Amino acid sequence: MYQFYLLAQAEKGNAEAFWVLAEHYLPVIFNEVWLLSGSTAETKEMIDQGLLVAWSKIQAVANRGAFQNFLSRTIVETAFSRLRKHKAPLIPGPQDDEIIREASPPVQAILQLNRSERYLVILRYLENLTLQEIAVLLGKREEQVSEALTRILSSLEVLD
Repeated sequence: MYQFYLLAQAEKGNAEAFWVLAEHYLPVIFNEVWLLSGSTAETKEMIDQGLLVAWSKIQAVANRGAFQNFLSRTIVETAFSRLRKHKAPLIPGPQDDEIIREASPPVQAILQLNRSERYLVILRYLENLTLQEIAVLLGKREEQVSEALTRILSSLEVLD
């Protein structure tokens, strides 16, 4: 109930309510964006940028129960957009090397994918978007998304 109140306040322009709500979801979102970038420093910058984008769009949140989805999707899309502009691969910092070494085999495998492939995996399996939603988001056909995910999964040897 308190979250609905905070969201209503944020939609009315209360920045403090927005930040209280956002802080609740940031640990999970941080992990998704870090998985996309592989760099803690870059992830922090992308999340800051994504939070600003989300704040600028807060009044567009029509479905009150969907704040987490709205925030997560906005930040992940902002992060991917920023990553597409980078020509050189991001270089993980020392703390990232340790995280990667201690990561589970599936996470290590995902980190071996290129940015576009990581983005698809994150949208499908962490954001739980349908193939149709991903296709609309990327401006592709649903079949193309399905084929790409099938190829990615078989390259990871993680078939369902």
